[in-house]
Amino acid sequence: MAKPDQKKEPVGAFEVQVRGFITRPQRRESDADMERLMIIMPANTYRAQRFITAAIELGVEVTVATDSDFSPPDPTKNVIDGISFCDPKSAGRALGEIAIEKGIKKAIAIDEGGVEVAAWTQATISNLSSPPIGTLVSRDKANLRKTLTAAGVPQPTMHQVIKGEQLEQFSENDFPLIVKPSKGSGSIGVVRADNLKELKEALEITDLVISEMALNDQVTLIESYIGGTEFAVELLVVEGKVHVLAIFEKPDPLEGPYFEETIYITPPRISKSDYEAIVASMDLCIKALDISNGPMHIEVRVRPDGVVFPIDIATRSIGGNCSDVLNFDGMVSLETLIISNALNLEMPNISREKQASGVYMIPVDDRGYLREISGLHDAERVGFIESISITAAIGNHYRPVPYDNKYLGFIFAKAPTSALVEAALRKARKRLNIVYSPSKSELV
Repeated sequence: MAKPDQKKEPVGAFEVQVRGFITRPQRRESDADMERLMIIMPANTYRAQRFITAAIELGVEVTVATDSDFSPPDPTKNVIDGISFCDPKSAGRALGEIAIEKGIKKAIAIDEGGVEVAAWTQATISNLSSPPIGTLVSRDKANLRKTLTAAGVPQPTMHQVIKGEQLEQFSENDFPLIVKPSKGSGSIGVVRADNLKELKEALEITDLVISEMALNDQVTLIESYIGGTEFAVELLVVEGKVHVLAIFEKPDPLEGPYFEETIYITPPRISKSDYEAIVASMDLCIKALDISNGPMHIEVRVRPDGVVFPIDIATRSIGGNCSDVLNFDGMVSLETLIISNALNLEMPNISREKQASGVYMIPVDDRGYLREISGLHDAERVGFIESISITAAIGNHYRPVPYDNKYLGFIFAKAPTSALVEAALRKARKRLNIVYSPSKSELV
């Protein structure tokens, strides 16, 4: 039985990943020659250690800025606490001034929560009045839709609805529809509606999510549903040139009413024409948003007629622990590529390793307190399984999509073919037994 820490998310906990972690490389360079980087991350990130490790291996000194309210035990470890991500401009301006004092020339975000803060921090460092417009546009789905539509990129039709607004403008012919917050990430608050009754119910769910997330956004989007197959695309933009690092197939259909992601596999089992259409769509998106450098994570739907619809764009890399599924020639990590690009260091070869690889993101499939996860040893023994990381904490309360976007853990596999990867992931997941309790008292 897997028994993680009873109180904190062990992999996502900021103090586990950063506290006590050396953020200055033991290198020979003088202070004047050392590259310095500010990494902005939410306290609940899964990815702190990966980025810090990559930076140290590159000889880069790291300053970490987070919304954690802990006090750093040792100021020499370059940890800045208590940053409010609710006001990205003010937080970014303050961090930018600190970065200038420290001789830091680049700030990056590693998760969605820090993207706008990092953009404003970098604007301050670079003495710009505001960040590049593409970063800000990507954070608001309404503005993103308008920008991409104006650039000729296929998009779903969109309506912006204020809370309490009447819905008479929608007829039977408009369905199915998708309801989602105009801000936020992942599948949280995203609901499909096939009729007016379901539309009203979907709006109630999305409004609840907006309220709980303190998004300060009473505008909800109602969009046309795009049928077809969904893919995730991982990009790195280097001096305006788009490098497609991976296209991830999502073999589990995402048709609603909720959109819980589970399996990512690369390379995808798709036709050459669909692959080329996705790549061409990426170029259009980057040009529309005027992105010149940095990672991008783009979700697309490919209709049966081959038309590609980018449905979500993030100016950051793949989330959660999922970057473990990507390694490049010489076992170079995604984090190494991102930092090298950010600091204009010599770029490693960005060709992906030859094996197929994939990840099963273990979703929360019930509401309640996590009681146990058993079968871990048996799951790890499945052929082609590389590792299983349980990130959930026993005793914590969890809710499924669309009310939250947490995962209980991640299963990783590598094999000669994508079919073998998928089979291994599904077999391993079936060996895990996950038990929830409706009340915390039942855990004792």
